[in-house]
Amino acid sequence: MFGYVRPDLNSLTEQERQRYRAHYCGLCHALGRRHGQLARMALTFDLTFLTMFLGSLYEPEEHSGMGRCLPHPRRPHPWATSSVTDYAADMTIALTYHKCRDDWQDDRSVPAAAFAALLRKRYEAVKAQWPRQCGAIEQAMAEQADIERRRDETPDAAPNCFGRLMAALFVMQEDFWSGALGAFGYSLGRFIYMLDAVCDAEKDRKSGSYNPVVLMDKRPEEMRGILENLLGDASVAFERLPLVEDEGILRNILYSGLWQGYNEHLHRLEKKAGDSGMKNEEREEGLAAGGEEACAGPGKEVDGRGDQSPSAAGRV
Repeated sequence: MFGYVRPDLNSLTEQERQRYRAHYCGLCHALGRRHGQLARMALTFDLTFLTMFLGSLYEPEEHSGMGRCLPHPRRPHPWATSSVTDYAADMTIALTYHKCRDDWQDDRSVPAAAFAALLRKRYEAVKAQWPRQCGAIEQAMAEQADIERRRDETPDAAPNCFGRLMAALFVMQEDFWSGALGAFGYSLGRFIYMLDAVCDAEKDRKSGSYNPVVLMDKRPEEMRGILENLLGDASVAFERLPLVEDEGILRNILYSGLWQGYNEHLHRLEKKAGDSGMKNEEREEGLAAGGEEACAGPGKEVDGRGDQSPSAAGRV
């Protein structure tokens, strides 16, 4: 996953923020306990949401406590875990393993290849316990690679593929809720993939990498309506589930937190455009000043470079 499924902390109460952090730290603890300390590097907001979402539905027995860790050694932090947390930790390993392999195949990333090698045995153990989910991940990753290789011209192909992967993850067990959970996971996955494509569109347009947003010839600011429709499908599935525990946090993530990545990306683009405009104005002013000095007569030194100070040259 991509790190977009996170809370809007400013809109949560202090009690809700502490509750979210307890789940986040709980997932970190579960990763270390089940898969070793290095596995804690794979911790994400996205799987924290999975923990809270499935925990709210199934209401498993929860264990909590206080503890210190390497990232936060100075004071103890609250944590909360359950059987759902253990499931989310296992899915974290599965997703991270395949993401690292994909990064190696696409970008020849040596750190990704090294981390995948470290996780391989743990992934094999996870696959033995959760064969349906891991099989769905493997199939989706293979389909995704094929879509990119043949440069499928259907903009929905890649988002639908990631949606199927997410549907499999949200169905922890086959039961009465499987259909609703699969529908939610599928819709959320389509939204996440398209949001990531929006944020990568400028980079992928330059590099020539496959991207459905580039395929549609859309600018990021033109994608809000499409993203709203995709998230609307997830919202319909969400509202059909009897979620009570942590409902306020889950709603915060779904209806506010998920939009942070998109809004932050638009802000960066606006800032970049504004800074670029300022550079152009400074350059024009410098050229104009240089022209005036050139016409001022002999004995004048002309410097028409404009503003080349470190602060101007370093703007992004």
